[in-house]
Amino acid sequence: MKRVQIALACALIAVVAAGAVVLARPQWLPAWARVDPEVLPAWARFGGQDRAAEEAADAGLYCKEHGVPEKFCTICHEELADKLMLCKEHGNIPEDICTICHPEVAKKYHIQMCKEHGLPEHFCYRCGNGPSASLNQPDDGWCAAHGKPEALCAECAQAKADGKPIPMKKEQSGTAKVCRKPLPTVRLASARLARRIGIQTAVVGEEEHAHKLVANAETAYDANHYADVNPRVAGFIREVRVDLGQRVRQGDVLAVVDSAEVSAARTQYLSSQAALKLARATAERTQSLARTGAVAGKAELEVMTALNQAQASAMDAEQKLRNLGFEDEALARILKDNDTRNLLSVVAPIDGTVVVRHAVKGEAVQATARLFAVADTSRMWLWIDVYESDIGRVKPGQAVSFAVLGTDPGQGQATAGRVTWIGSEVNEQTRTTRVRAELANPDGRLRSNQFGEATIQIGADHRAVVVPKEAVQRKDNVDVVFLPEAEGVYRPQRVTTRATDRADVLEVTWGLKTGQVVVSKGAFLLKTEIMKGAIGAGCCE
Repeated sequence: MKRVQIALACALIAVVAAGAVVLARPQWLPAWARVDPEVLPAWARFGGQDRAAEEAADAGLYCKEHGVPEKFCTICHEELADKLMLCKEHGNIPEDICTICHPEVAKKYHIQMCKEHGLPEHFCYRCGNGPSASLNQPDDGWCAAHGKPEALCAECAQAKADGKPIPMKKEQSGTAKVCRKPLPTVRLASARLARRIGIQTAVVGEEEHAHKLVANAETAYDANHYADVNPRVAGFIREVRVDLGQRVRQGDVLAVVDSAEVSAARTQYLSSQAALKLARATAERTQSLARTGAVAGKAELEVMTALNQAQASAMDAEQKLRNLGFEDEALARILKDNDTRNLLSVVAPIDGTVVVRHAVKGEAVQATARLFAVADTSRMWLWIDVYESDIGRVKPGQAVSFAVLGTDPGQGQATAGRVTWIGSEVNEQTRTTRVRAELANPDGRLRSNQFGEATIQIGADHRAVVVPKEAVQRKDNVDVVFLPEAEGVYRPQRVTTRATDRADVLEVTWGLKTGQVVVSKGAFLLKTEIMKGAIGAGCCE
């Protein structure tokens, strides 16, 4: 009996061992005896639970948006394309999820499949998806290699002119320029979704426009038509003849100063002229006697020396009076009348308006005291602070309009002028350069030191293609708009833009034509659909 039991135990052990070997190495069995372990539940497989757990852990995070493991999703993470092995035969999708080369990965990673072509649904290049789908995208004319439109790309044009071949890349579905990198078309789940997220469109328009630059500015008197008035001598103000705001002509008397210096200068002039007259008469008589030999040569030299000294003294006295503002007519009148008065008339040096008055009757003044200021207010200077980033667009002769702070330039309250000078240095604190413009001010509306905004026209009037500002989005430092192609289908188009004087529109200088339709409201949500891998991408779910 014991022998029977021992034999049965040994047979049982042999059967169990054989079964373990069969499960572990099914390929050792003939084809008719094999059982597909995939059809067995996980608990019935040899090491099934550990293998399932291992595969689940190996798959990692799952990209629900594209139906593949996150670590293989080159749509969300474009940088993975440089790290993973790609299947060149089937549209440059990662080799790990190529279900044609490796059919088993479809179940292994629970991949969402394209039923028509047997590839991952979102990586099926035959349906227009996946890494090589860009070859099927419409070319928007943008040179991605140099970040500018192909038509304006000097580098590509130079290479073509030099006869250099344009680099091409070869893909399953054809060839394309290396510099070409079209953006993926956005396909929403349905037109109803587009309406639900509030997508609206606008027609690309055209309007008359000129590019302008707005900057802070301050008015000032025209320094070429402005003059400070000083008495030139120390003394007391005897009389004031003008007041603020009064129009004066060049030479008009503004004030009269009582000064001993003036009397001394007049007296010196009279005495020097008398001494000169005497010296001349003596010199003429001595020269006459010298010719007859009645006077020695030494005496003649002494007389001529005295004449020269008298002439120098007369010139010095005359110059002192001229420095005080006396002209030939006034000097002649002093000689005629023997005028030694101590009064000096302070006159206007230019035509203009009295804009400053410090003169008070009876006040003691110094020679350099500022009694008045006269300015021609029919023209004014405008000092404009332009940022260094914009200064290159400003040129002499450009039109300028200035509106005082708090006024409406649209109501005819702006003053026109032109740029006359551009500064040669940048302020260290404000990083701005001073630009000077000259404004006409015939009615005197502008005052000195008024603050406001200056608008410089930096471009000629032209017909501009404009779109709503909200329609233009920024991606990879390039402006992008979205063109509706069908219900729920939107093609991104890269454009170049410039600011306008309107806050709600931008000028499109390349990429669009008048009459095209672009997405206005909701363009940001569409941008998130092509920004795979960015935070907030894929908002149109």
